[in-house]
Amino acid sequence: MRKTNKIIALALSLASISAYALEKPLKVCTTGDYPPLTYYNANTNQYQGFAITAIEHFAYSQGRKVEFIKTTWPDLNHDLVNKCDIAVGGITKNAKRAKLFVFSQALEQNQKAPIVSKVNEKYFKSFNDIDQKNVTVIENKGGTNEPFAKSHIHQAEIMIVPSNEAAYACLNKYPNKKLVMFTDKIEIQYRSLMKGSILSQFGIDFTITNNPVTEKVFMANKGAVGKKLITEFDQYYQQHKSEFKLWYNKALELSYPEVKASCPF
Repeated sequence: MRKTNKIIALALSLASISAYALEKPLKVCTTGDYPPLTYYNANTNQYQGFAITAIEHFAYSQGRKVEFIKTTWPDLNHDLVNKCDIAVGGITKNAKRAKLFVFSQALEQNQKAPIVSKVNEKYFKSFNDIDQKNVTVIENKGGTNEPFAKSHIHQAEIMIVPSNEAAYACLNKYPNKKLVMFTDKIEIQYRSLMKGSILSQFGIDFTITNNPVTEKVFMANKGAVGKKLITEFDQYYQQHKSEFKLWYNKALELSYPEVKASCPF
């Protein structure tokens, strides 16, 4: 009888642990500054965008809630290791990150391109027009925009600002200055189509040598837990590709209030 009671108690304990695991929130790092993939809406205190919708649906399929943890591009690696289970939103797969983390399947393909004001697009007919001493290339600190600019620009001044939003604040503040930002075509597509935008989408068709196609992914810590999480997400993605496409198109149509950011010059 005692043995039977012990077995029952053990079974109840395991069931309790299992239920806790399912209820334990999925901790998600995201920058919230990269519409249409991730955006933090300070007015509603909520995150929006394609990556946000996708990770919420995935978590729901596992019986888990999502706890979003705001990070920045310079702090992303540190925060993923120390605070989060997974990172989402505008993350580019690259060799440096591969040493530390595991990646999901590619959710979107992408390339770098220049974004400038509509007033200035007439000055930039080729990459050589950008790499001139009278041009300033402005990039956010961290992420992949900064190293891309530094590896391609040799004559123009490169200015690094604290955040993605700060870079756009400068582009909008000085539409008549020869300012250029290299960023993802995905972001240019969104930024140039914003209501009242003064930014040009001409860069989407711009030719840049040594500009490989990259992949936007979700990223988790190496180790059994992270690998299992990515495997489960990939399986979910394969089963719901049509929904993922729908979520992306809807994200493009959303209106994202601009984050208040100041240009540091």
